[in-house]
This record gives sequence, C-alpha cells and structure tokens, in this order.
Amino acid sequence: MTNGDLILEELKTISKILTLAHGESLERELSKIASSDERKRMWVLIDGIKLPKDLAKEAEVSVRSINRFLSIGQKAGLIRNPWGKPPTRLVDYVPAKWIELVKLPEEEERKVVAAEIKPDVVVTEKAGERSA
Repeated sequence: MTNGDLILEELKTISKILTLAHGESLERELSKIASSDERKRMWVLIDGIKLPKDLAKEAEVSVRSINRFLSIGQKAGLIRNPWGKPPTRLVDYVPAKWIELVKLPEEEERKVVAAEIKPDVVVTEKAGERSA
C-alpha cells in the first residue's frame, strides 16, 4: 500500500467512528427528509447501484415519489443524484430501526416456505427455533 492508500483507509475509519458516535443526531437530521415510513424505505434502498425506477419498484412507490425524495435529499446535501446514474447517500448511515421497513427477499421466502410446510408454525429469525 502506498502512503496515500494508508491515509485514505485511516480517513475512512475516522469517518465510520464519527458516524457511529453521532448516530442519534444523524437520525434526527435524516428524519427531516425521511418523514414517513415510505421515505425511510427509500433511504435504506439507496445503494449506489439501483436506478430510481428500480428503487421505486422495490420501495413500492411511484418513480415520481422517488425523484421528489432524491431532489429533497440532494438539496439537503445528503444525496448525490447524477443524471442517468444511480443515486448515492453522501452520509452512509441507516438507522437500525429503518432497516426493518425493508423486506429482504430471503426473509420473505423463508417465511413463505415455513407457512406452506406448517401454516400454524412460525419460524423465529433469531436462532431458527420454531414456536407455535
């Protein structure tokens, strides 16, 4: 590694520490633009890979809603939204409570399979134990 690479890695580490240390303040600021569960889902789904149309489909909202949210986030200095490219979060922080708002495909599939096998049995996520 070059000296520049080492400095970059150190800056990334410091950035992560600061983000974690100020999580509550970040969540308050993010809540100003992500004021509904719908918008919180949009924030969680922004990953720098999905285009707005893909985000809309996954968040189960219109493309117009996504574009409006991205515009507000960009004006607030929290989102980078270059034309024709996937949007990215400038502050790479997602409050833990917000993650629950997004259904992960493998979790949904696991629940559906469990329900098909035994409809009256629920599979708990923590230890894979079953409870009635």
